[in-house]
Amino acid sequence: MLTKIKELMNVKENLDEINRSAQDSNKTISELKNELESLKKELVELKTNQKEFLNNFNEDLTVIHNLRADFGKELYEFKLLKGQLQRKILDKFEEELQKDLEINREALKQDVSDYNELRKKVSEIASRLNLTNEEITKFVEISKNIKKEDFELTKFARHLLDTDREKLELMRKIDTMERLVSKIRRREIVR
Repeated sequence: MLTKIKELMNVKENLDEINRSAQDSNKTISELKNELESLKKELVELKTNQKEFLNNFNEDLTVIHNLRADFGKELYEFKLLKGQLQRKILDKFEEELQKDLEINREALKQDVSDYNELRKKVSEIASRLNLTNEEITKFVEISKNIKKEDFELTKFARHLLDTDREKLELMRKIDTMERLVSKIRRREIVR
């Protein structure tokens, strides 16, 4: 009987130990349950935040796609406008260049015409000057051969003075013509 009591006491001790273990296990389970509840709440919050982030991200992605499409259209229009603008600028430049060339061509034609006319006049003056020189040479030869008594010097002197005046006038005209020709040549060189 004593053994039975001892066994009962051992059983009681074992039960007490099992109760203590159960209580410790219950505490641990309760703590784990609380932690699990906390993790569950955090997981729900995380899931909610993630859904909100995904919704925002999808909205932003849609906006980005729309902006990209709008930007592509604007870029295409800009390229078209750029090409048209380049063509217009080039056409305007060619038109202005053509006008300037036409004006310069007309001025050059006029200058060439003036130059040819001046060249003819200079040639005529040079031939007249040669004739005048020949006449003066003849007069000089005649004056050498004529005696003082055979000719009145006053008439000859007047004629000689007239001839000299004409020669000086022709020389001035030649100088003027040469200056005009050199001006025309300079203008042609500048152009």
